[in-house]
Amino acid sequence: MRIKITKSLFMKARELAASTDEGNQPLFFMEGEYPAILTPDGKIEVISTSTIKAYFSFSQFRERISLGEFVILEA
Repeated sequence: MRIKITKSLFMKARELAASTDEGNQPLFFMEGEYPAILTPDGKIEVISTSTIKAYFSFSQFRERISLGEFVILEA
């Protein structure tokens, strides 16, 4: 799916460095379009780059949509 982030946000995201996993930390997501996928464990993964990804439960994702922060462009 593709989503649009309507305003730039700091979101808890995971940055996967080549040698280490930095864990969840607030990372900046610019306003724009991003791919998103459903993970096997039922979370929604929003992908900024191949190494920066933010994970949301369905309820967190739905809340972001209701606040107007996310818009689903393509399912």
